[in-house]
Amino acid sequence: MTPRPRFPALLPLVLLTCIVASAILSAGCTAAPDPVRIGVLLPANGSLATHSLDGLAWAAEALNREGGRPVELVYRDTSTGNISAYAEELAGRGDIDVIIGPATSAELLEIAPLVTGRGKLLMSPSATSGLVTAEFRENDLVWRTCSGDGEQLKAIFGILSDTGVENVSLVAANTTYGATFVRLAPAAAARNGIRLTGTAFVDSPDDITAVAARAAGEEPDLVVAAVYPEEAAGLADALFPTPVFLADAGRSPDLIERLGERSEGISGTSLAPDPSTGYAIAHDEVFGEEPPPFAAQAYDGLLLAVYTAARQEAARGEPLAASLRWVVSGDGATLGWDPREASEAAAMIRAGAHPAVTGASGPLRFGENSAAGPLAGYYTRWTVEGGAFSESTPVASAEVPERLPALFGTGGDRPVVWMVYPLEKGDRSFADSAYRGLFRAEETFDFTKREFTYADLALLDAVFAAQNFTEKPDLVIVEGFQFTDASRRWAAANPDIRFVTLEQEDHGLPNACDAVMVPYGASYLAGVMAANMTETGRIGAVAGAPVGVIEPFVEGFRAGAAAYDPAVNVTVLYVGESFEGFGMPGRAGDLARDLRAGNADVILMIAGSSNTGIVDAVRETGDVFLIGEDADQSYLAPNLVAASVVKNIDAIVYCAVEDEVAGRFTPGQEVWTLENGGTGLFVSPRFSEYGWVGTEWHDRAVAAEGEYLAEIW
Repeated sequence: MTPRPRFPALLPLVLLTCIVASAILSAGCTAAPDPVRIGVLLPANGSLATHSLDGLAWAAEALNREGGRPVELVYRDTSTGNISAYAEELAGRGDIDVIIGPATSAELLEIAPLVTGRGKLLMSPSATSGLVTAEFRENDLVWRTCSGDGEQLKAIFGILSDTGVENVSLVAANTTYGATFVRLAPAAAARNGIRLTGTAFVDSPDDITAVAARAAGEEPDLVVAAVYPEEAAGLADALFPTPVFLADAGRSPDLIERLGERSEGISGTSLAPDPSTGYAIAHDEVFGEEPPPFAAQAYDGLLLAVYTAARQEAARGEPLAASLRWVVSGDGATLGWDPREASEAAAMIRAGAHPAVTGASGPLRFGENSAAGPLAGYYTRWTVEGGAFSESTPVASAEVPERLPALFGTGGDRPVVWMVYPLEKGDRSFADSAYRGLFRAEETFDFTKREFTYADLALLDAVFAAQNFTEKPDLVIVEGFQFTDASRRWAAANPDIRFVTLEQEDHGLPNACDAVMVPYGASYLAGVMAANMTETGRIGAVAGAPVGVIEPFVEGFRAGAAAYDPAVNVTVLYVGESFEGFGMPGRAGDLARDLRAGNADVILMIAGSSNTGIVDAVRETGDVFLIGEDADQSYLAPNLVAASVVKNIDAIVYCAVEDEVAGRFTPGQEVWTLENGGTGLFVSPRFSEYGWVGTEWHDRAVAAEGEYLAEIW
């Protein structure tokens, strides 16, 4: 998808209007309802501009495309002007009930009395200080869509403990943000068996040299720094070569711009979207980049504002705080963050229903103190590699409750598409690629989608067997070999529903089409590349399980390496015996270490969501190159992932929806290969010198793949 235009240049007191062009609800002259106006107090520029204002504008626009009461954002740029004046202005408006912002805890402490004193809701996506929790414990108009820094400290010291760190010095900004870290770090460190050698505050950039000297003098394994980007850059520079581990406020493109190559290897934590929601994939599709750290939390602020307005319509006269509290205590059908489901949720709330709403950042569930933030948040560990931030898979700070898929009849006249994944989204591979195609289709076509995973197999079996549909699907897309028997049953029992399966078999039914992606040729090219790269003469592969869909990867990789250099040794290790092996990153990491111990210096990753464990293990030494699977995985470790064996799963899913909408479903089997463009070898940007592999060896790989297919079919 071509990225949408960037958010326009933002100036103080500019009104951002995201209302659909038409002001008419029908062909008659009925006036449109008043919009839901939402105040936004966030920075457009500077190191604290990490909320994706583009994402907020897109969300409002997309919600408006879905119909219902229009949404309008009233934006004030807090990187310029007086934030208190802006807060007073927006809070004083009779048409604004909710304000999203501000960016920092200090700003929140400053403006919260101004906003809540007018009876308005203030919802910050990034003010994480624990002092906010204490200060506004009795104020039910102050909310946060981000977890507090107490949760982040748990994540930080848990990560450091897992990587063998024993001694840590802490440096913190002398602000409400830094004060939380100083207060809570000793206990968090002790719980993880880490000795805190000392703490120091930074009052200004002028303090950095002295503070760095003091911290380095304590001889810690590394320095944890809860500071802002300017101080983070100065501290990292002054401490070099002592490693620095930054808390969320230090992560900013400004850090890399200031330090250049000196930023390489700096790591830290930051809040992240819930990977199972697919929000990060959607943001990348729309804007051509991963969302910044607080984008998901800002998006969720908009959702809660819209849902609160819907509740106010259904329960007129109810206090604002009570309406929002009602929204986040839903116990009905589970609905997600994307504009289509969010629009459904708002309509249900207006009608008096009580859906369980979830957001881009995860479940929108809160304790008694709304200022404390959600009960669970997701954190990712990031590292600067190759001049960019690369991230591990986000993990929840607390147990996340199971969410059952929505099954109810609100699709209307639109086609209904069910998507069934082998795992939850967030595998950065097979499931994520399918969701990318589904989201791209959502942006293009008008249909209703529902999503399921293998965990919902019993529910799906029951529904298809009994044909007990509250909302009957027109098309069901089923991804993964593990569904082969189930999808055959479903299709046979429901001849009026069309099924597109991925990586299964030709069921021989008039309502079923199977798309098979054969990665033999692309893996052959990967084998050629690995054999050329190796300096030890030993390469390997870590695979999820010895199952049919893995075989062409392994055989192609072996054949390509042998064709280039028969002396190269190829070792293949399997994480598990069946499907579970694709979701065991710890075990996969151990196998990668085993390969490294055997002198393998190039590893093919074909283990689904287990691949993240391989990346983490290889980062420990940094002297092994990786080849990813299914999609371009270079973002996992830009300096290490040299290429990826890609399957165009996203294109297949998109085409399946397009064909359904156009009424041109074709049963049978489609075979996608290197020759017809269904698979390929994507060479990562930093390894462009290996582009010759795909050109000079392409025809030999196609011929070898043809021979392989002739043998198995």
